[in-house]
Amino acid sequence: MSTTSPVNKRRLIQDHVAGKSFVDIGGLWGTKGEMVTTAAAGGAERLMMADIQAPGNTWWQKFEARCAEKGVDNCEQLQVDICAPDAPSRLGQFDVVHCAGVMYHVADLFQFVGNLVSVTREHLVLSSVVMPDEIQGPAGALSFGPDHAYLAPVLSEQNRNVVLGHLRAHDLKAAGLTDSAAYFDQGRTRFGPWWWLFSGTFMSALVRLHGLDVIAEGPSRGGHAYTVFAKVAADTHRA
Repeated sequence: MSTTSPVNKRRLIQDHVAGKSFVDIGGLWGTKGEMVTTAAAGGAERLMMADIQAPGNTWWQKFEARCAEKGVDNCEQLQVDICAPDAPSRLGQFDVVHCAGVMYHVADLFQFVGNLVSVTREHLVLSSVVMPDEIQGPAGALSFGPDHAYLAPVLSEQNRNVVLGHLRAHDLKAAGLTDSAAYFDQGRTRFGPWWWLFSGTFMSALVRLHGLDVIAEGPSRGGHAYTVFAKVAADTHRA
């Protein structure tokens, strides 16, 4: 895990969203991790929740209830798969984009990050569960550097055992690893299981690779997640 100090992303969002447009992508699951109400409190001019969940289902209802509780009544809603080729055109651009808890669930990291960058006009706040820079246990050791990630469904038996030892030692659940989960459904990739295992430094490197300037980054207080706060460079969206 990077030694960077923990990042308070709610404060970052509130400090940068006044008078701006804001979208939370994939923020429905668990509801309380959403940042729409945080952006509203920070004075955002336009709000949207975008998620792959079916319209009107339980998670949308819980989100609507939370917005009502916080006095937020002007949030747009859009069902969208952020990894789909048409996601940027359907979303349009927002000044501030937040996405958390999605990155390790997607099969195509480049489509995912590329689409996020495409819809970001000014700032991107990206958070994900991550692995430490190195893990050790009875099954052996495994390093997670800034230049590589492990594809979970094809881990060797030894590396899988090392990862499982770490996850179980920290009471972490990972569909497809600690629990059985199918990675494909009729040939199409599913979002339920963990596809990728990577460190916070890898996240940061991938964001930089897409042309953004990382201005703050660090682990969550618990240390199992990481946030990268990045600014779009002036020439990022040039044709």
